[in-house]
Amino acid sequence: MANSSCPSTSPAALRLARPKLPDSAMIMQLQLQLQHAPLFPRPPAARAHHHHHHQRRLLLAVSDHVAAKPVTVPVGRMRMRAATAMVSQEEAAATAVEEQQEEEVEEEQLQEEDGAAVQEEEQGGVLEGSSGGGEAEAEAAGITTKLYFGNLPYNCDSAQLAGIVQDYATPEMVEVLYDRATGRSRGFAFVTMSTIEDCEQVIKNLDGSLYSGRTMRVNFADKPKPKLPLYPETEHKLFVGNLSWTVTSEMLTEMFQKCGNVVGARVLYDGETGRSRGYGFVCYSTKEEMDEALSSLNGTELEGREIRVNLALGKK
Repeated sequence: MANSSCPSTSPAALRLARPKLPDSAMIMQLQLQLQHAPLFPRPPAARAHHHHHHQRRLLLAVSDHVAAKPVTVPVGRMRMRAATAMVSQEEAAATAVEEQQEEEVEEEQLQEEDGAAVQEEEQGGVLEGSSGGGEAEAEAAGITTKLYFGNLPYNCDSAQLAGIVQDYATPEMVEVLYDRATGRSRGFAFVTMSTIEDCEQVIKNLDGSLYSGRTMRVNFADKPKPKLPLYPETEHKLFVGNLSWTVTSEMLTEMFQKCGNVVGARVLYDGETGRSRGYGFVCYSTKEEMDEALSSLNGTELEGREIRVNLALGKK
């Protein structure tokens, strides 16, 4: 009776109810799919649009950043390499141009220096051992209302001296001269007054008076005395330029002596550095000797340099 209550199951129904096991072909296909599956699976269809929109925003942000801060280093390096190549190609040409222009510039400079040197000589040559601008100006100006104060105490400065002078007249300018090397007063000064009467009043009261244990000397500042030329000079004078730094006045005399009697020859030097200025002057006793030197010595070599010989300015 129990068996009759259970429904009968046919063999076909039993085959349908069993789970179907994958065959070998299906297993191989699954293994291949697993091997070639992407590391990051594609997003679902519902999120695909959002995913692509996010990627587009990232690309726009990166492009904006690149546009805001362009990378110029490679361009700069390319420009540097290009500039280096241009320099290497143009260096020889530039050097040649500079050498060609050097002589023209040097000639102009030498002619300007020639004019300055002639002016120096007309004024009696370069001032030797000038210790201060005030003394040089006092000698050059020759102002009659300028007084000389000598034998001053070394601790007396311009303000103290002005206080002494003001007891008798009002000074316009007071300058105590100092040694450039030591900074110490040289013991004398120049005082400029307004009138001759003021000068006489100051001299009358202060000349020979005692100040800090020293007897002051006060008188009118001497007018500039004509200075003797630094070397014998004639009207037959030549300018010699483009001299080597090693050329001396003796060497210049020896070279120009070949063309006649050299009355005087000298090389000019810088007063501060002591270095040759690269030019000098030569004087002859006659015009014929000067013309001979001008025609035969211009362009000749002296100490490795071709000298230039011209008439000195003012002598043409």
